[in-house]
Amino acid sequence: MKRPDGITVLAVWHFVQAFFILIGACSLLAIPLSGVFGEINDPIGEFWAGFGVTCGVIWLLLTGIALVLSGWGLLRLKQWARWLAFVLAIFALFAFPIGTVIGAVTIWYLLREETRDVFEAAETGMLAEEEPPVEEGEAA
Repeated sequence: MKRPDGITVLAVWHFVQAFFILIGACSLLAIPLSGVFGEINDPIGEFWAGFGVTCGVIWLLLTGIALVLSGWGLLRLKQWARWLAFVLAIFALFAFPIGTVIGAVTIWYLLREETRDVFEAAETGMLAEEEPPVEEGEAA
């Protein structure tokens, strides 16, 4: 038994999401550096604007890191990555309409008995790579 294609697709999806989210975090980080906040003449407004951008950057970085870890763990069939992907899919449900559909399909896929069995088999070491077929005439 090998890793199902659905898990590979899900892991790649997490890596793609992480890439764009981390690019967004870097872009958001560039806003205060560009001097945009220099236009604000209110010190309290400048503080809250900077605070909001900082919180946004931190949230995006944490989300991007969680997606990378989840994708990496899914490729290695780690049980913790299955649950992390499940939690991330719950958050995706709020990104209507595309995120809702993708999050719902992800939750459905991760809760399937076949998917759970693959992760449990990998956890116990029962998951083995497919062996090449033995041709006639070769000793087995």
